[in-house]
Amino acid sequence: MISTDGLLEKPVYTEKGILVGNVYDVILDFETGNVYGLLIKDTNMKVVGEGIPISIPFRWIKSIGDAILLLTFPEKVNLNRREQN
Repeated sequence: MISTDGLLEKPVYTEKGILVGNVYDVILDFETGNVYGLLIKDTNMKVVGEGIPISIPFRWIKSIGDAILLLTFPEKVNLNRREQN
């Protein structure tokens, strides 16, 4: 079993081996006591537009070792910004 502290700073890769970024924090569901997801900051701009922070659902994780390998990940994540007046 891996502690939540053991996940911090681990690199996260897509199923195709592309680096998404490193784990910045773990998102917990306090009602169930389960890990909900991983917060990734300083993301790879090749797969995440503008390098924005993202949350990856824990159910997307295939394996955890020296790195985290995902089962699935969108080809490109883009932030849709609306102009604010």
